[in-house]
Amino acid sequence: MQQIYRRNSGSSYNTDEECEELPIQPQQQQFYNPQQGCGLINENIIKTLISEQQARELEEKVEEQAVVTIEQDIIDHDALQEELLNSVHLNVLPRQKSIQIQEYCQILPIVMQIQSLKSQLKKQRANIDLMCVVDVSGSMDGEKIKLVQNSLRYIQKILKPADRLSIVSFATQAGINLQWTRNVAENKKIIKKAIKDIRIRDSTNIASGVALGLRMIRDRKYKNPVTCMFVLSDGVDDDKGADLRCQQALHKYNIQDTLTINTFGYGSDHDAKVMNNIANLKGGQFVYIDQIQRVSEHFILAMSSMLSVKARNVILTVKQLNKEFKLAKIFGDDFLWNKMSEIEFQLTLNYLVDEDKKEFALEIEIPSFKQQELFNEQILQIDLQGVFLGLDTAFKKTSYIQIEFTKNEVQYIPVELVEVNYLRAKAGDRIGQAKGLANGKKYDQAIQLLNNMIDEIENSIFKDNKQLVVVLKDLNDIKQICKPKTYEKDGEAMMLYKQKNHIFRQRSINNSDEWCQEEEEQMDQYRNGDLNLSASLSGGSIKSIGKQKLKQQRRNSCSQEGSQEQQDEEDDQSSPRIIQGRISDSDGSVNCKKKKSRSSSIG
Repeated sequence: MQQIYRRNSGSSYNTDEECEELPIQPQQQQFYNPQQGCGLINENIIKTLISEQQARELEEKVEEQAVVTIEQDIIDHDALQEELLNSVHLNVLPRQKSIQIQEYCQILPIVMQIQSLKSQLKKQRANIDLMCVVDVSGSMDGEKIKLVQNSLRYIQKILKPADRLSIVSFATQAGINLQWTRNVAENKKIIKKAIKDIRIRDSTNIASGVALGLRMIRDRKYKNPVTCMFVLSDGVDDDKGADLRCQQALHKYNIQDTLTINTFGYGSDHDAKVMNNIANLKGGQFVYIDQIQRVSEHFILAMSSMLSVKARNVILTVKQLNKEFKLAKIFGDDFLWNKMSEIEFQLTLNYLVDEDKKEFALEIEIPSFKQQELFNEQILQIDLQGVFLGLDTAFKKTSYIQIEFTKNEVQYIPVELVEVNYLRAKAGDRIGQAKGLANGKKYDQAIQLLNNMIDEIENSIFKDNKQLVVVLKDLNDIKQICKPKTYEKDGEAMMLYKQKNHIFRQRSINNSDEWCQEEEEQMDQYRNGDLNLSASLSGGSIKSIGKQKLKQQRRNSCSQEGSQEQQDEEDDQSSPRIIQGRISDSDGSVNCKKKKSRSSSIG
């Protein structure tokens, strides 16, 4: 047997597998073995980490589940498939279905909408495997690491007993703080201790943490239906190319399971481009956290979206059908879409969740016609495919764009969904272009580009649409940071986040209109103090970090948020679950919040 040392894995193990090492700097070829110890890591920290071999041996089994269950005794598999299929809509809407032909080229905007309606089936949500990869470099010391630990406690309360959690921490090297562990009551002390024992170490090597997290996912003996990785960092990697090394690790480990990677960048000193690129590797979200006091809200929102997954391996494909009608622009082609050929683009969504809507925009170039020939033309094919969880059956939906051409004048009737989402995607694209200009210190040109986009939106008849109001605010905020020193501080991070947010329609803690019901419930419970995170030993009344946080915000201080001592005294018999209503401090009565109804209409 050959002993292989994985790059910065925090451990070594024996394997017959041949393993090519990733490109690294000579000074980084140092490793930590929990059995042998190492001068690079404090001895007390060594005691809190486990090896990959130990993690595999300690890994807990998953619980088998039937994700789809219904009240009626329907056993027709095809009927179940049809019910789920009918809850997924693929809407493809051109700005105009009829176009007057001209002797010059025209641009036709098209919006594609994926709409996942809440299924009528009463179903269990899919069990989750969540890997948290946490930066423990020196800059995370103090308030930041305490907030991360509290965030992990919030997540533990959101997870079901059948869900599994694993924690990896990284500095110069990565180590395993928690093996794959089910969130059952008897494991509460183990998970609590793993979170408490997260310790600050030295400098930053993001790729080592991501690589170790990926190996933990690859080497699972058991798997839950949904897998997600959270990566948290506040700094810049010691060596350039961390995102490339993460990409190489992903390719090398060849993980076949559906996986989403969400990254969270803290403050102005993290490398937003690297964090964004890591998220893009598996179609996840990059979240820029400018106020670290709100990190828990970002965590909970990201986690909540995984609680109602309907399908996995979801892929959206756009194919040009006629060489005369070219794809002039597909927004997000520089970071979202994979170019399969000159006429085909593909976007990997990984998971599709209930009550989700995603819009993507593109532009088709309509060629000039000197001869007034009339015809109808099929110019575009859009496919949406994936696999329904529980049933484990594949689905596919296909839509075509057919345009009617005429020599007569065509009356244009604006469609709000098309105009709003086209302008939103275009604004995201302009933010990306302005970022490029600002990087070249061409601030005046960047501001002019943003002003042009603002003028275009303000001239729209739909400028008062809630989505466009948010876009306008973001564009004006970004203008204020397109200045020397201000941009260099945190401008690129904000612009990257906003660019992707508007092109990809990411969830945001500042725009609750786009949350699904699960996200609304979890965020409301957090903000109203309904997450049962600790219990008073004296009177037994419920206290929550959420309530403490609201009080601390009123005092404009969060330094005492969620004290470690209080967490350590948490009632060992309480179940790791969410309290489903607001508990009165006086009589314990439950006042369930009424949730606003959500429209399923396209328009």
